[in-house]
Amino acid sequence: MSKYYAIKKVRNPAKAKAWKYFSKYIRLRDALKTTGTTTHCRCITCNEVKPFEEMDAGHAIPGRSNAILFSELICNSQCQKCNRFGGGELQAYKRILVDKFGQNMWDYWQSTKSIHVDYSSYDYEQIAKTYREKVKRLI
Repeated sequence: MSKYYAIKKVRNPAKAKAWKYFSKYIRLRDALKTTGTTTHCRCITCNEVKPFEEMDAGHAIPGRSNAILFSELICNSQCQKCNRFGGGELQAYKRILVDKFGQNMWDYWQSTKSIHVDYSSYDYEQIAKTYREKVKRLI
């Protein structure tokens, strides 16, 4: 056997569950805000309206470190074209958030993006519970 082999990344199931509910909340929140429905949503960066299932919860600041992973302010609905295939359309996204929250907030988020936060499985379970409840309230 070759000394080089692929190692499958083991994902924390509690973190995956927390992300599932957080992502669903962000997309539902924005669908209701932008279209008034739970079936379609407007992308924050390109303004196209797409079916809910074709939307992601996209971060304005890449890296998905735990310090900003569950930030409701810098995470918004983005179509998959912008988020996955357009690299997040980060310059457009930045302009939108700077216009909305100001340059000082943007600078703050940039300064915190690399902070390492150690969440326990219990912490992730609590995050999942919080966002599961928020999703229920929206529906």
